[in-house]
Amino acid sequence: MLSYFGIVPHGHILDIPNGVLGMFFYTYTIIRYFIIRKLKQKLKRLNSVVNHKDNDKKLKPNILFASSVNMIISSLAIASSLFLGRKLWILKELCVVCVSTHIINTTLWMRAIDELAPQNLTSSTVNPNVKGVTLHKVPPKKKQ
Repeated sequence: MLSYFGIVPHGHILDIPNGVLGMFFYTYTIIRYFIIRKLKQKLKRLNSVVNHKDNDKKLKPNILFASSVNMIISSLAIASSLFLGRKLWILKELCVVCVSTHIINTTLWMRAIDELAPQNLTSSTVNPNVKGVTLHKVPPKKKQ
């Protein structure tokens, strides 16, 4: 795909076919899912044993970094989907496999955006049952 844009010459080692890029992306997504799930489980387990603020300082940057990298990679995948979808539109072709891949890429991209949302990075969403966690709820009004 890089040779199409003139970034590298055709046949260059960096001129990786789109299918190979897709295999890398989906393999990365699956592996990342299990790693992040393990990190969140570890954080949850640690929060139930000791003070959550110390654990948040240690593990939250790892989760934030992984989420940021995922957002960048998912954005590249959605950009590729938009480019290839436009090509199909111009050719007036309907490829069911391609359309389903574009839907999957869009879903992964939207999940990456949701993962970086501020409410998903606060300690109150990690384990709200731990003592000392501020949930930022509005206190009920007193009856007069």
